Amino acid sequence: MGLDAKGRWTRTRVAKVSLSISPFWFLAQLTFNLSLKYTTVTSNTILSSASSLFTFLVSLAFLGEKFTWIKLVSVLLCMAGTIIVSLGDSSNSKNLRIIASNPILGDILALLSAAFYAIYVTLIRKQLPDNDEKSGHASMAQFLGFLGLFNVLIFLPVALILNVTKLESLNTLSWKQFGLIIGKGLLDNVLSDYLWAKAVLLTTTTVATAGLTIQVPLAAIVDTIIGNTPHLMDYLGAVAVMIGFAGINIPSDFFCRSKETTIELENENITLANQEHTPLPLQETIPID
Repeated sequence: MGLDAKGRWTRTRVAKVSLSISPFWFLAQLTFNLSLKYTTVTSNTILSSASSLFTFLVSLAFLGEKFTWIKLVSVLLCMAGTIIVSLGDSSNSKNLRIIASNPILGDILALLSAAFYAIYVTLIRKQLPDNDEKSGHASMAQFLGFLGLFNVLIFLPVALILNVTKLESLNTLSWKQFGLIIGKGLLDNVLSDYLWAKAVLLTTTTVATAGLTIQVPLAAIVDTIIGNTPHLMDYLGAVAVMIGFAGINIPSDFFCRSKETTIELENENITLANQEHTPLPLQETIPID
């Protein structure tokens, strides 16, 4: 079964799952960063926000997640909030007015990144257990550790070949840039990915993915605290994201349960009303001799 004496997944079993998922993680990262080379940051952000919708659709197809119109509208609200903020930033910032070298290719790569991300998160939810006694406990730290290890072993030779052939020279990389890459990797690709992957197992793929859009209202709050007054578009986007995220967390059977409760209460009231209006049976009088 691939479990040790304590009911935990063996390293070999975790490594196999990481190996099967690692290509989709790499392709999601690669297509996302490549899209920034060919299209604008605004287009990249807008199209990448489609990952919430893709994740929801993939979850419906392969994870058996129940479809509700509230979830669909909530996912679209989260996407809309991100789009509103991105458009507001692009119109207010002069530094973002950069001509895209190949916008069609860049937009396609951004959409591919969103699709690969949806596959990646769905595979995590499908292949890793819910930490119960039957399926055992899998270490998320081990999973992400093997994920990084396999990417290094597989793609480091590719990077060296690109460096030798001068197609992608590493000599221009300064120590400051290298340090920033390491710091970004530790905070973004290690800490945040660990917390997010745990959220995938504790909730659903749709909730965890849409939860990433909470950075929109958080960014507005931070800007307000440090004295950078957010624009109206930022507030509108933040409100849309918060409403959408709240809607996604509404249970699928919430309204069904509410209707059932209402019907039960109505039936009880009708029963009590009938009992009140029903005359009591007359008692027989016994004649006294």
